[in-house]
Amino acid sequence: MKLKSIMLAGVFALSALSAGSASADMADKALGNWLRTSEGWVVNFYMCGDKLCGKVVSGEGVDKNTGGPVVGVNMLFDLEKVDENRWKGKMYDPKGGGTYAGHVKVLDDNTVKMSGCMMGVMCRSETWSRAPAD
Repeated sequence: MKLKSIMLAGVFALSALSAGSASADMADKALGNWLRTSEGWVVNFYMCGDKLCGKVVSGEGVDKNTGGPVVGVNMLFDLEKVDENRWKGKMYDPKGGGTYAGHVKVLDDNTVKMSGCMMGVMCRSETWSRAPAD
């Protein structure tokens, strides 16, 4: 009886750990290529150290600040994981030329919500979809 209780306790402990790590990993699902439909850009989200960064990897357009092509422009800077499905940090919008305090919220495997505010008052958000594989 004692051995059975110990085994059951171990199974429950492993189940709890697995459930905890599954939700903790939701923020990590932000990695990969995302489609900013409003502009037709694909932005790659990648780890830069222990932070999340993002760079435009395809699409048409001009960076308002540099006048150069939008491809290669860094849009996400050193975002920190703040909870099980959200990253928080600085975002740059090449179209408008502004830098925002914002966050990336992973809604599911194929959807993220991008939200940002300039000076804490001018805020907006967009929902991006995972870019199709080539």
